[in-house]
Amino acid sequence: MLVNRDALQPVANLEGQTCFGCGINNPVGLHMAFHTDGERLYSFVTVPPVMAGWDRTVHGGILSTMLDEIMGWSIIYLLGKIAVTKTMTVEFKKPVQVEQPLTVVGTIGEAADRQVVMTGEIYGAEDLLCTRASGTFATMPTQTAVRLGVMRADYMERFLPILQQRAGA
Repeated sequence: MLVNRDALQPVANLEGQTCFGCGINNPVGLHMAFHTDGERLYSFVTVPPVMAGWDRTVHGGILSTMLDEIMGWSIIYLLGKIAVTKTMTVEFKKPVQVEQPLTVVGTIGEAADRQVVMTGEIYGAEDLLCTRASGTFATMPTQTAVRLGVMRADYMERFLPILQQRAGA
């Protein structure tokens, strides 16, 4: 998917985040940063060689993590909701090589009160669709996320501005 990066707005993340997918402070993570055109979320990632499966091919679990992350963050930013993955199906269409620039895209599908169907895609060189996922995510109020142990109360308090950033734009 060809994307005009200059037309995208950055999406803020929580400082000190150690998430494997999006945590800048995770020394072994993917360090995914997010950008938006208001309709979708994008992340531009180059996977390091330590995340290879066969030879220089990115491990399928890493690709799945990237898709789960972009879909989850699309819900956070575009809908302003906390969500957890219920199901995810991944279709590996073409091999993805380490150290190659990738574009990861998250798109909202059907959104109901407590459930969202998402699509995630990874594009490689020459705008080639390499991997696609569809996922169903359970959304919940912040109080429920704390009660269920998804996030601690102090973490949720720090995360609230991230959930509200689109409304403030």
